[in-house]
Amino acid sequence: MNFIPISLAYFRPVTWITLVFAFVFSCSPKTTNKQNKNNYTRNYQIISPSVDNIYSSTDTIHFIVSPLIDTLSPDSIHITTAGKIIAKETSTDFKIFCKLFVSKYGHQNLRLKVFYSDSLSQILTSRIIVLPDEPPKILNYKLIGKIPHNPESFTQGLFFFEGGLYEGTGQLGNSKLMKIDPVSGEILLERKLENDLFGEGITIHENKIYQLTYKSMLGFIYDYKTFELIREFDLQTAEGWGLTSDENSLIVSDGSYFLYFYDPVYLSQTNQLEVCDNKGLISNLNELEYVDGYIWANVYGEKYIVQIDAKSGKVTGKLNLTGIIPDGIPDNYDHVLNGIAFHSDKNSYYITGKLWPVLYEIKIIP
Repeated sequence: MNFIPISLAYFRPVTWITLVFAFVFSCSPKTTNKQNKNNYTRNYQIISPSVDNIYSSTDTIHFIVSPLIDTLSPDSIHITTAGKIIAKETSTDFKIFCKLFVSKYGHQNLRLKVFYSDSLSQILTSRIIVLPDEPPKILNYKLIGKIPHNPESFTQGLFFFEGGLYEGTGQLGNSKLMKIDPVSGEILLERKLENDLFGEGITIHENKIYQLTYKSMLGFIYDYKTFELIREFDLQTAEGWGLTSDENSLIVSDGSYFLYFYDPVYLSQTNQLEVCDNKGLISNLNELEYVDGYIWANVYGEKYIVQIDAKSGKVTGKLNLTGIIPDGIPDNYDHVLNGIAFHSDKNSYYITGKLWPVLYEIKIIP
């Protein structure tokens, strides 16, 4: 075998320079970068509170943070919830007592940041459930009138606007949008949905009527005077249930304990609330009505409606309507209480249910 010497000149300048640098660096001793944050990813752990522990909004929380590596020396720890630092601890014991900062109720994410002497830090996260400390007020009502209601209307949405009562109904093949005379109960205008669509909640915003469907993930926008379709939109929840609106947003329920806020033009989600009272999260939120900072909601299958603070999700009031359920109404889920419409001029509410023969007008008494 013949050995053929090769001069470095044989290589292009860039190539042999690269080889030299590669050789030098391969022979250099490897160093440990003490600033590598990966060394700090599991140095501490949260012992308490455990995930989804339930607290009242006035409770003091006991945080316990335990080291996984005894040799590390942390300087301090900051605890944050809802974007606000609620505690700073500078001892190395890391058993911290602090009050909560509550702007919303329900699940609250906790963020704990551990600082070390070399200016590095570690993030720990957990989650708890925060409930109001006070029970809802028990509200009363006075019956002031009633009008006939089509007993074939499976009521899913209701609102009052410019002298007319508007109703959205459900069930496949029988879902409609209607305008009703609030004195006689006569149907003044009607638009039927396609037979494969199950209608749900309705509301009005800036002279446009919005209507949800149940499981089609589809909604509609209509001209409120003619019911002419303006456009369709995609619903961003798996199911559509109740619908109302405040000054800036559409407010949607999907049968859970969440309320979702959407931009009425772009239909993008801007906010969400978890609804709860002092005993727990309230699921099955159904038909909705927004009035002066509060959201009234039917709870599917229940004989009462709840009043919800529209900023925090706290249930502030509860109205038992067992007394207005018409005689002879079957006690099943096809005939439940559903439908709330506020009449601002009279400060009264229209109340009805699925397949009920009557629609009631009441005044709520605090």
